[in-house]
Amino acid sequence: MTRTPQKEVVVVKAERLRAFVARLLTALGLPEADAESVAEVLVEADLRGVESHGTTRVAGYVSMMRSGLLNPTPSVKVLKDAPSLAMLDGDGGFGIVVARRAMAMAMDKARAAGIACVTARNMTHTAMVGFYPMMAARAGLIGLALNNGPAIVPPFGGTTPTYATNPIAVAVPAGGEEPIVLDMATTMAAGGKLRLAAKKGQPIPPSWALDRHGQSTTDPEEALLHGFLQWAGGYKGFGIATVVEILGGVLAGGLFGTDVPPMKVFGKDPLVASGFYMAIDPARFMPLDEFRARVDRLIRQIRSSARAAGVEEVHVAGEIEHRRRAERLRDGIPLSEVVYRELAALAGDAGIAFDLAGPA
Repeated sequence: MTRTPQKEVVVVKAERLRAFVARLLTALGLPEADAESVAEVLVEADLRGVESHGTTRVAGYVSMMRSGLLNPTPSVKVLKDAPSLAMLDGDGGFGIVVARRAMAMAMDKARAAGIACVTARNMTHTAMVGFYPMMAARAGLIGLALNNGPAIVPPFGGTTPTYATNPIAVAVPAGGEEPIVLDMATTMAAGGKLRLAAKKGQPIPPSWALDRHGQSTTDPEEALLHGFLQWAGGYKGFGIATVVEILGGVLAGGLFGTDVPPMKVFGKDPLVASGFYMAIDPARFMPLDEFRARVDRLIRQIRSSARAAGVEEVHVAGEIEHRRRAERLRDGIPLSEVVYRELAALAGDAGIAFDLAGPA
């Protein structure tokens, strides 16, 4: 397949991009508070360099809203509520909105009980899963979030799509250092990275996916439409994904495994997900300042490691994203031409001003 790579040609300020996305979604029927919530998560992903889960997703979300695959005004129900746990049903609404509510509930309960978890089912795409445990870390809590989704990846050694990329994220508050943030798919790469590469006309690394014949491929469309993503660490990645499926799907009372509809094209096929959100209050174990200082010490021990040949710096999980966020808050977010044009077209269709260029 011949590809014409797209260039990153437009740099936009984060606040301007956030306001535009919120205004667009509000114009299309999403309640204002929910639109602002979705915009915040998407732009945060772009700031951290996780563009695969940022504003590139807006066009797909709009398509889902227009086709009835996403309920813009859901009636989110609390199915169970106890001192240290809860269960939510998202009524087919924005996964971002439901997941934020679930994590906020887990945080409130953890402050009272020390540790708490909340499950959520029957929702759509939750975007950057790391956003939700970072909510907890900013409040001095340890956060964990994970979710399942469309059956697009087979079990290790199998060929029948059974799981999603089953991401898992953990965030830990520090003191003088930035929080530790692990945010990862249990496959070699998130499916969104393949979709963004396809949108930009770019190849993917050969380690990410297989084609329809089970051979390594650098063609993201071949992998998404006919092939499979590969598990990170082989059977170990698949094992972690199974734990995600149990907590995020089975325990949540939502769809799981092959019961979840598959998804080939984001925005045009159903996307049903369930999730699990946990918060832990470290102040129940020791004074919070002491815990933060201990995390700082661990971070500095990691950074002070002797470096392997060719390695300039040893990083802690989340450190590169923290740095990129600071840079992009200062200098702006680079948007690829294809995403910029998508947003412009959506603005025209919705009858709102498209004003991303220029100073914030």
